[in-house]
Amino acid sequence: MQNTPAPAANPPSRAAKLVSLAVLSLAFLTGCSGGTSQSVASAVKDSSSAVATARIALRQDMDGKLTKAAASTSLDDELKEIQTSRSTILKLSPPSQGDRETQKQALDVLDQCAAGFATARAALAANDGGTPSLPDADKALADAQDALKQLKDKVGDK
Repeated sequence: MQNTPAPAANPPSRAAKLVSLAVLSLAFLTGCSGGTSQSVASAVKDSSSAVATARIALRQDMDGKLTKAAASTSLDDELKEIQTSRSTILKLSPPSQGDRETQKQALDVLDQCAAGFATARAALAANDGGTPSLPDADKALADAQDALKQLKDKVGDK
C-alpha cells in the first residue's frame, strides 16, 4: 500500500484574498477615523462613573453615613480616574480638525470635572459650614456630570 499524501485543501482564490484584504483595510480605516471619538467616548464613560461615585460619597458624608476621611479617599480615587482619562485624551493625535475640536472639548470638560473635584475636596476640608460648602461641592460635581452628558451626546456611545 502506497503512502499518498492527503489532498490539499483548496487554497483561497486570489479574489477571496483581495476581498479579505479590502475588508481588513476598511475595518482598519474605520477604526482609525473613529479613534478620537472612541477614545473620548471611553473617557466620558469612565469619567461619568467617577463623578457619580464621588457624588455618592459626598452625599453620604453630608448625611453622616460616611466619615470625612473615607469621603476624601473616595474623591482622591475618583479624581485619579479623571486624570487618567485626561491623560489619554491629551496623548491623542487627531487627524482632522473636527477630531481636534472634539479633543479640545473633551479636555475642557475633564478640566471642569477636575475643578469640581477640587471644590469637593475643599468643602470636605473646610468642615461643616466652611466655604465652599458641601452643597456647593455637589453642585460643582453635578455641573461636571451635565458637561460629560453633553459631550457623550456629541460623540455617542462608541
